[in-house]
Amino acid sequence: MVKLIVNPRSKTLRQINVDTTPNTRVRDIVVAYGKANNSLSSSRIRFTKLEEDPVSKKPKHVTLDYEKSLAQNGIVFTDDSDFKEVYAKDLGPQISWKLVFLIEYAGPLIIHPLLYYGWFKPDYNTVIQKASFILVMLHFLKREYETTFVHLFSSDTMPLFNVFKNSAHYWILSGLNLAVTIYAPDSYRNKFAPTWKQFFFHVSDHDDSTILALIGLWVFAELSNFITHQKLASLRADGSREHKIPYGYGFDLVSFPNYFFESVAWLAFALLNNNWSSWVFLTIASIQMYIWAAKKHRRYLKEFGDNYPKNRKAMIPFLF
Repeated sequence: MVKLIVNPRSKTLRQINVDTTPNTRVRDIVVAYGKANNSLSSSRIRFTKLEEDPVSKKPKHVTLDYEKSLAQNGIVFTDDSDFKEVYAKDLGPQISWKLVFLIEYAGPLIIHPLLYYGWFKPDYNTVIQKASFILVMLHFLKREYETTFVHLFSSDTMPLFNVFKNSAHYWILSGLNLAVTIYAPDSYRNKFAPTWKQFFFHVSDHDDSTILALIGLWVFAELSNFITHQKLASLRADGSREHKIPYGYGFDLVSFPNYFFESVAWLAFALLNNNWSSWVFLTIASIQMYIWAAKKHRRYLKEFGDNYPKNRKAMIPFLF
C-alpha cells in the first residue's frame, strides 16, 4: 500500500490521506473521496496533479484521467513508504450532458410550432415557409434521437449554469430568431425582415426544381451528419472513453465531418428561404463549429502524433 494525499482546492472539501495502490483506478479514489466529503457526488469533483509548464516553467494543474490508474496517470511511487499529492476541486452543481442536449434541442421544437401555427396565424403559408418549418423540425427531432440513442459522451456531467448558456444559442438563435422572421406574414417580413434578393438568388414558391434540389442537398447533409455521428459512437461501443482515430465516411478528409455536414445542411436551409436570420444563424453556427473542430483537431495531433493522418483538415475538406 502507498499513501495518496488529496489536497482540497475548494472550501467545501477537506484534506484526506488515502491508503491505496499505484494500480488503483482514479475514479474509484474520487468516489471514495466524495463519500468522505459529506457524500458529495463524484461528478462534481475534479482531481488534478501539478506539472511544470514547458513554456512558462511554472507548475500547472493537469486533470487526471479517471478511467486510468494512478500509475497510468504518471503518478509513480518509488516504494511503499513513498507518498504523492493530488488536488481536488469542487466544480459545483452538475447536470448530465444528455439532459442538457435534450433541453437545448427542445427549444426550437417548442418555439417553431407555436409561431408557425399559433402566434402569427397566417391565412396562407407559402411553400418556402412550409418547407422551412418541416426541415427545422426534422433537424431537431433528429438531434433529440441522436442524443437519446446514438451519442456517447466523454464526460458524464457539466456545470449546471451551462444549460442556460447553451440553451440560449438554440432557444433564441435557432428558435425565436428563425421562427419570427421566416413564418411571419408578408406585411411583417417586408417591413422588418426582408429577404436578401438584391444579394442572393431568390427561390420562389413556383420554382419546384430549385426547391427540390435544395431539399435534396439538405437531406444528403443531414444523413451524412447522422452517419458520422454513428461512426463516432461506434468507437466507444466497448464502453471505453479513450480517444480513438475515426476513419471512413468523411473522416478521411477532415477530423470532424459531422460539423462540416451540419454547416452544409444549414447552408441549404438558408438558400431555400433566403432570410437574413437564416444567414446569421448559418454564420454564427459554422464559426462556432469550426472553433470546436480546430481545438479538437489540435488535440488529436498532439495526442496521436505521427499516427494521425497528416492530410486531414479540421472541418472544411482541402482548406482548413
